[in-house]
Amino acid sequence: MELNKTPHNDFFYQVMSRKDKARAFFERYLPKSILEIADPSQLELVESKHISDAGIALYNDVLYRCPLGNNQTGYFFAVCEHQSSPYAQMPLRLLKYDTAAIEAHLKQGYDKFPVVINIVLYHGKSPWPYSTAFVNYYADPQLGAQYLYMAPFTLVNLPSMPAEAIYQDQALGFCFGAFQCTSSADPYQAFARMLQAPIFRDHFEKLPFEERQLVVRYLGNCIDQERYSLEKLVDLVIINSQEKEEAMTSIAQAYKQEALKEGLEQGLEQGIQRGMQQGIQCKAREIAKNMLASGLDVDLIIQVTGLNLEDIKQLQKR
Repeated sequence: MELNKTPHNDFFYQVMSRKDKARAFFERYLPKSILEIADPSQLELVESKHISDAGIALYNDVLYRCPLGNNQTGYFFAVCEHQSSPYAQMPLRLLKYDTAAIEAHLKQGYDKFPVVINIVLYHGKSPWPYSTAFVNYYADPQLGAQYLYMAPFTLVNLPSMPAEAIYQDQALGFCFGAFQCTSSADPYQAFARMLQAPIFRDHFEKLPFEERQLVVRYLGNCIDQERYSLEKLVDLVIINSQEKEEAMTSIAQAYKQEALKEGLEQGLEQGIQRGMQQGIQCKAREIAKNMLASGLDVDLIIQVTGLNLEDIKQLQKR
């Protein structure tokens, strides 16, 4: 049983929904021209799920609002792209996200469009091979830019990021490192090797226990649990026995909640199926009663309604 069915997205959201982590991320990867007019201390996490006119849910991994100079509003998207192979039309996907964000902004009573900046964190198995510029997807970029233009998105290309850069990153290294590990064939061994680097382990062990637990829960969904137990994974990150007890208790609760959820879903599905079957049976009996009242042959009624002879006899008695 998995602790979570969308581990990459959820881990990224759990990290980036922490304001200190988001601020470190944006201060590093936002365009310089935006940083010069933005105030990262006023970052505000906002709802990032919108429904398009076509009824399609648009999920934006993390969305922050931030005031910009000249009474402008900025929206910063941090999108986690975790597919094993890069998505070729990423600018088109981002355009849909951006449009949904602008519409939501206007519905709040604003009459000016906000400035939307996109940052994509990619951690697939191979480096990102496509352009980040919307115009490059036209056959004639110059002509396309005259009629629909979108600024290039910022790409954080983890497969091309040197290990040393991740090991030394005290703000985001644990997140980037975990993503790199889950892109490998054996995430458990990859993470164990990462912890052998003193420069990484030294600041990883200083992280709050809650953040180290995030890594355990995330990797726990990605390792081969037939080869590596969750307890073995926990042993890599805990500092003392109290932490281990808390971590194992947390994992046990997650399993219990998932089991309860699955049980409720199965019960609901079975209930729906039973209800449908009962409805069909009621309709069949109603039809059979009408056919009996019309004096039709019992064998024909059985053939048409699917009821058995005993059911027909009961209806005749009534």
